[in-house]
Amino acid sequence: MEFAAGEPSPPSDSDHRRLRRMISNRESARRSRMRKQRHLEDLRSRVGRLRLENHALSDKIATLSGVFVVLHCNNELLRSESAALRRRLSDIRRILFLRQLQHLSSPLPPPAPAISSSPAATTETEG
Repeated sequence: MEFAAGEPSPPSDSDHRRLRRMISNRESARRSRMRKQRHLEDLRSRVGRLRLENHALSDKIATLSGVFVVLHCNNELLRSESAALRRRLSDIRRILFLRQLQHLSSPLPPPAPAISSSPAATTETEG
């Protein structure tokens, strides 16, 4: 079969292979672009989730910082009250100790005379 002038010649095997490679390459590039697009969408989604988590953690930190300040103030108050109570206890112990010393160093009252009901005891004390 001969082709007339001006008509395209039938495609050769090498033309078929080149055409198939070109189509395959285009399809591969399309798949690659789609993978890249999905990956980009996944990354954007992850960024959104991480931003939300970051915001929630920031709120939690702010709340806990407020709680910390309140607890720190309460702790300082309790420490100062504890120190005041220790000083009072020390003062009371010192006062009690001084009273005991005063009691021990004071002269003993004279012994009370013994009262006896027997006449012999009376004559012995008289004589």
